[in-house]
Parts: sequence; C-alpha cells; structure tokens
Amino acid sequence: MTLIVLMAWLYVVLMLSVGQSSIVGGAAVFFFLGVLPTWFVAWVIRNKLRRRRAEREQGRKA
Repeated sequence: MTLIVLMAWLYVVLMLSVGQSSIVGGAAVFFFLGVLPTWFVAWVIRNKLRRRRAEREQGRKA
C-alpha cells in the first residue's frame, strides 16, 4: 500500500515539475518535493523493518 502511495506522490510531483516555467525550477521542485520526501519515507520504513527483523532474530537465538 505504501508503495502505491509513494508512486502516486512521485507522479503528482512530476506533473507539477513539468508545469514549471523553467527547467531548473522543475528540477528543484521534483528534487525537494519528490525525491527527498520519498527517500525519507523509504528510509524510515526500511529502518523499522530492519529493527523488527533484528528483534525476531534475537527471539530465535534466546
């Protein structure tokens, strides 16, 4: 579900950046509103999954 939301967000930001008046402005919009938030959300989810996996491994070893 999160993957679909992230893909939709990137699509919306891409369309917003295409509508900008300059290429530099469009690239900045895509980077700051698209790439950075998507990277942050993916990083948070990855850390949560890694922590869960480590806890599960600790439970098996004990």
